[in-house]
Amino acid sequence: MPEIIDYETMYVDDLPPIWSPVQWELSEEERIRALEDQARASLLWAAGAPEAILRLLLNETALERLFSPPEAYDPAQQGDWDNELITFGFVRPFRLDSISREADRLELVYKAGELGYWRFEIDEESVLIERI
Repeated sequence: MPEIIDYETMYVDDLPPIWSPVQWELSEEERIRALEDQARASLLWAAGAPEAILRLLLNETALERLFSPPEAYDPAQQGDWDNELITFGFVRPFRLDSISREADRLELVYKAGELGYWRFEIDEESVLIERI
């Protein structure tokens, strides 16, 4: 690897979801923190943009290691669960409760665990995020 990573010219499409350009030895604590930071970034990237925004606004990005499949896991669609892989998930699950689309407006309602229901109302001129 080069000594300086130029992120503007480096081809990254074939990199794995968790990748670290760190080029020096890490302590065990630093390695764990880097892994968790990258897992958090990957989970936020995989979430829909409104959910990711809501999680960041509510500071709900805490992770936990998953030792068994999450509630909505479908082996027929997602394959068998592999206990050998280190897998993370958000501590507090968010669920998209409803979607309402019109020609000039989109409304999304999320159930954010014990934090209640949150609505995104998106139109041509504004984005409203509120607890309902």
